[in-house]
Amino acid sequence: MSSGGRTRGMNLSFAKTEKNAGEERWYILDNAASFMPALTDSTATLVFRISATLTERIFLPSLTEAMANLAPRFPYFLVELRRGFFWYYLEPMEGRAPEPVADSRYPCLNMQIRRRGRFLFRVRAYHSRIAVEFCHVLTDGAGALVYLKAIIMEYLRLRGVETPDPEGIFRPGDVPDPEESEDAFNLNFRQGIPFPEVGRKAFHFPSLPLRPGQYRVITGILPLGATIAKAKEHGSTMTEFLVSVYLAGMQDLFLALPAPVRSGMKKLVAAEVPVNLRRLFPSKTMRNFSLYVMPYLDLRLGLYDFDEIIKRVHHYMQAEIHEKNISRQIARNVGGGRNLAIRMLPLVLKGIAARWVFKRIGEDTMSGIVSNLGAVMLPEALASHVERFEFIPAPSHRCRSNPYVVSWKDRLFISFGSTAASTEVERLFFTRLTGMGIPVAIESNR
Repeated sequence: MSSGGRTRGMNLSFAKTEKNAGEERWYILDNAASFMPALTDSTATLVFRISATLTERIFLPSLTEAMANLAPRFPYFLVELRRGFFWYYLEPMEGRAPEPVADSRYPCLNMQIRRRGRFLFRVRAYHSRIAVEFCHVLTDGAGALVYLKAIIMEYLRLRGVETPDPEGIFRPGDVPDPEESEDAFNLNFRQGIPFPEVGRKAFHFPSLPLRPGQYRVITGILPLGATIAKAKEHGSTMTEFLVSVYLAGMQDLFLALPAPVRSGMKKLVAAEVPVNLRRLFPSKTMRNFSLYVMPYLDLRLGLYDFDEIIKRVHHYMQAEIHEKNISRQIARNVGGGRNLAIRMLPLVLKGIAARWVFKRIGEDTMSGIVSNLGAVMLPEALASHVERFEFIPAPSHRCRSNPYVVSWKDRLFISFGSTAASTEVERLFFTRLTGMGIPVAIESNR
């Protein structure tokens, strides 16, 4: 067999996450999720949220029935986290289906994924809103959105709405495709290519934290057409435009600090921008399959006006969001996971190593995260019953104020999740947009 054939065979073997031994069945965590349980605590929960607000109040019995009907369609989500000697793994909770719970003022907290008998996601309901909150151990934003769409359609069907049979929305009774639980990182691993360079440490805006158990969400609602038009005016995509606005605000925050404080700060502002890899590597996976690019400004070189920032961000992202460059990240991450010495480390030592690696190539190298889920699409029979969607990030210790973006119909929803007492990041971001002539309506959970 050729070396290419052997690599392909190994990739297929490692990509299969569902395992069986006699009557026992379990799932291996995907490559991105494998280190995540070691990183979670009561603040950095790794729990993100997507919500849909319907046009009528939620009828809880129908929502409960919809979740029960769909449970067999998502077997890889009906699991609990278990701890082995070498690895965490996911064990199916046979015969159980999650039920909706009341919503909370502070989202994305208190999931307690290490406790026995706990699902790694939940569905919350309040008035006319349905929200799904997922721990990143299970899936990413794309996978969570597929689940939420399925819940919406089944719920509306039970409420008497005539629902179509659209491609891309899962329905009760459908047989899960084995590829939905695959580890697409391992499937697309390439041997022998160079790893990406390790980024420099980035500026983090100093702020007192919120009190434990609090998580502030500030959502700006913008006209989608006006925002896209302004981005095109600058020769960029909407994501590039919003990343540039965020970096410009971070530069302003740095400059506003007293000179003695600035002198001790890192002079690099950088934004992690997640990339849905299903657009580069065709995949049906419902597990994690996203990585990132990291546009940055090196303030040692001087200050940047907005035109300079958006040109830098545009060209950087156009060059970096490419199969060849992303493959370098996959090679680094998967190569480490396959290393025999690492595989043989006890889980407690893997946890120590994971926390060090995440600090070194993760939060230390970014000032914040800007994630755009994109435009949510539903058939008109369903869309007429939905008023809005929102996308809220997981709370973080170091990157304390992060905007997540989603568009629905003619509106754009930008939600900052923050563990910082200061609201300067949000204020500068939305003030710059209004200064460009884009109207912004602000909502908050505080």
